[in-house]
Amino acid sequence: MTEVHKLLTIVFETSAKLDRESEVYRRLISARLKYEPFFDLQITSENLTTSALRNIVDALETKYVLFVRDTHKIPTNYVATMIDYLRSRTVYMAEPHMYTAGIPKDVTITKVEQAYFYARDADIYGVAFNTGRLRDAMDAVGDVDRSALYISFRLYWSIGTVKPLPVGYSVATNTKAAIGNLLDPATTRLFPMVSTNSIEVRTYMVRYLAIYLRGLRGVKKTAVSTTHLRDLIKSFKLDKLVSLVQPLQPFEASWISWLAGSDKSTFLYKQLTAADFYLQFSDAANPVAGDVDLYDIEFSDMNVAINKAYLPHEQRDSYANPAVYDFYSRPMSPSSLMIFFDRPMQADDNAEYLYEYFTSHHPEYTHAYFALNPKSTDWPRLEAKGFNLIPIFTRDFYEKFLESDLVVSSQIYNLRYKGKSLENSRFVYLQHGIQLNDMSDWIISKYFDVFVATGKLEADYLEKYAPVETLNSGLPRLESLEKTTQEGQHLLFMPTWRFNLNQVSNEHFTSTEYFRAIDGLITDRRVLAYLDKHDVTLHVKLHPNVESRASLFHFSQRVVKSDDSYREAISSADFVFTDYSSAVLDASFIGIPIAYYQWDSKDFFQDQPYESRLDYRSEGLGPVFDTSDSLIEYMTGEKYLDDSSEYAQRNERFFEGVDPKRINAKIVDRMLSL
Repeated sequence: MTEVHKLLTIVFETSAKLDRESEVYRRLISARLKYEPFFDLQITSENLTTSALRNIVDALETKYVLFVRDTHKIPTNYVATMIDYLRSRTVYMAEPHMYTAGIPKDVTITKVEQAYFYARDADIYGVAFNTGRLRDAMDAVGDVDRSALYISFRLYWSIGTVKPLPVGYSVATNTKAAIGNLLDPATTRLFPMVSTNSIEVRTYMVRYLAIYLRGLRGVKKTAVSTTHLRDLIKSFKLDKLVSLVQPLQPFEASWISWLAGSDKSTFLYKQLTAADFYLQFSDAANPVAGDVDLYDIEFSDMNVAINKAYLPHEQRDSYANPAVYDFYSRPMSPSSLMIFFDRPMQADDNAEYLYEYFTSHHPEYTHAYFALNPKSTDWPRLEAKGFNLIPIFTRDFYEKFLESDLVVSSQIYNLRYKGKSLENSRFVYLQHGIQLNDMSDWIISKYFDVFVATGKLEADYLEKYAPVETLNSGLPRLESLEKTTQEGQHLLFMPTWRFNLNQVSNEHFTSTEYFRAIDGLITDRRVLAYLDKHDVTLHVKLHPNVESRASLFHFSQRVVKSDDSYREAISSADFVFTDYSSAVLDASFIGIPIAYYQWDSKDFFQDQPYESRLDYRSEGLGPVFDTSDSLIEYMTGEKYLDDSSEYAQRNERFFEGVDPKRINAKIVDRMLSL
């Protein structure tokens, strides 16, 4: 009897340990109740590289194949919709509506337009491929990276438009847009040179090119040639779509414009008060002179040098054009409109403290506004303090942004309205934390006129990339931060987050080293005995990403979850420790001893979108512990109370150049001089 093959194989890519309680796995399994005769579930912990993918596809006997990753999201009707569609017809491929965030309840209302195409992560996941046709395409274009296979498949089979099925699929992250896409080192081309006029496919291609270049800024080496990139841009007219790249990846937009064969090597990036900031691209063998060397990127056929130059306003194409308004033309004055904000739903950060200082010391500036969501719990508090509040990201907010002479914030958002953006107007970035990690690629990409630093070490680091924009003043919240005394002692633990745990189930979460390290510490009998004996409480300030899992931790009468603000939690503590968070530096600034408990120091930065630039052991402002035993011995022995000249000297060096009494005044002087 001839064996009947199933219709579809779902390849489920998971971590080394399968999370059987994860939502995506349970939904795949539940689909078997009705559709098991039609699909197989193949689980793999192998990273799906191009070669691994080829091996899987070659071994399949089902008509279609679909790839799902355990970090992604699918609705309950995902498998059913796919199978019902594939059973009734023969197609090259079938795909759902694609998202990087949550899946709407009614996906059919999604506007499938150019903005949708550009936002989509055009990887292999979520799409049901005709197995035979995928095998054929891989035989022809199998030298491309796996992440480009979907686009290459559509190019090869001339699939210009696709109507998504009435179901959604979410990759649950937009990380690639922020940190780029890292290709298999052996990849020599991005796509096959198969012509298309499809705006869908070309939009996917220009986004892919942008995130490839973004990732390349990190690794600085590729087997791809600039000749191939230029051919792609020319053949598919990708330079005509560079306006799609500009809002979120302006650095890459300039790079694409240069690769397109422009006779220009210098591209305006950010208008400033005294001069403008330009990016310059050239052959590293004959580089264009600049002020700050940024990158030397090794392609297979040449090295590309990229630098930063501060050039006179007169070089700007629009400088003498009366049709283009210069948002710097009006000097800062008491009639200037200013907008301050922290996060949309939360104040209590540097913008709030600077706003309060500014409005009290400069009452002549009567058009200073603080932006916040009216639903924020901070709104009534700030309203009672007399803040001039406006609802953030509303029509009124954007109209005021258009009229404003200055924006001041602890966050960077992509503000654009009627031709105005942070690219062509004044912006003071107060930042939220301190740059302990290497965020240089991120810093270089952002628009700011002033970047506030805290201490010489951070300022020296920032000045490598932004010598004109860096201001070593200190963060505004530090000026009024003081250690408070209250009845009863408490210690404070402030663990940060791990990016690879965003989508795991609670069952999987409680099996991770992250959970075990934290929960093991707060339930350790030695810790609890010490707290009881000395009538001390240990407060645990969970990262916002962990708040929803707070009930999984075993808090007790002596170990409590802190709901205080960071400011309140830190200022009232006698000892503060973390794993990697820069928030503990606020404590060190006001003389509270700190320490680091880094149980996963060997692996931590492998899963983070950045690398450390600080050697915690030789430069940290407190001791570093790898094991709970060593931390507990230090804490229960109250060794943090011992004076340490070593850490005192490090603390003084770290905060060098910051006058605790003139932090806000120094920032205000700078921002009014813009």
